[in-house]
Amino acid sequence: MSVPDPSADELALLLDLQATDSRRRKLRRQLDVLPQQQQLEAARELDQRLAEELDEVSVALDRVGAEQRQLEREVDVLTQRRDAEQARLYDGTVTNQREMRSVKAEIDTTVRRIEEHEELLLEALERGEELESRRAQLEAGRASATARAAELTEERDAAAADLLAELESLATERDRQAEELPRALLQRYEQVAARPGGAAVGKLTGNTCTACGITLSYADVGELLAGPPLTECPQCGRLLVIDP
Repeated sequence: MSVPDPSADELALLLDLQATDSRRRKLRRQLDVLPQQQQLEAARELDQRLAEELDEVSVALDRVGAEQRQLEREVDVLTQRRDAEQARLYDGTVTNQREMRSVKAEIDTTVRRIEEHEELLLEALERGEELESRRAQLEAGRASATARAAELTEERDAAAADLLAELESLATERDRQAEELPRALLQRYEQVAARPGGAAVGKLTGNTCTACGITLSYADVGELLAGPPLTECPQCGRLLVIDP
């Protein structure tokens, strides 16, 4: 689209509009990758892992508790059996030597089983203590992760609020800048801005286009300086402001 050569003030306003749009794009990217959001997701993932392990530990504790109770019942039964056999042995009920040897053998067997069960019970108690300790650690870890997640949620919301507030302010500023530009110049800018990637307008600084960052040849620079104040970059095709 052919437009009259813009004035210096219009070119300055065009560059201001580009700066505003560039800042808006940057803010939108920041919203998408807020560090607080990433940290919050990490805290939630940690809390989830701790919760899963806590469930596993709780199940293991239930199994150990059931094992302990079973062993205690069996020790109690065996102890009663031993006491009953000992009572028979010494209350005069058993007088036959063969039967006495049989009772003593039964008592010895029962005592060994009691000792075996008590050893197993001790091991179960030790496992239970270890699991209780691990559960306490996991619960403390979850409490810490939950508290951190709450803090990060507030920080993320505050950061997002600041970004959104600046975006709203920039939107108002952009409307003002766009209204002050000639319609044809604004349309030309918007057409280039609709292309994917990069800025819509840059400035010739030395021999470099600020829109694409490419260093131009001396021949290109010479032609640009001899041409209109607003043209297109020979490398990226975007609008290029040429200072006189």
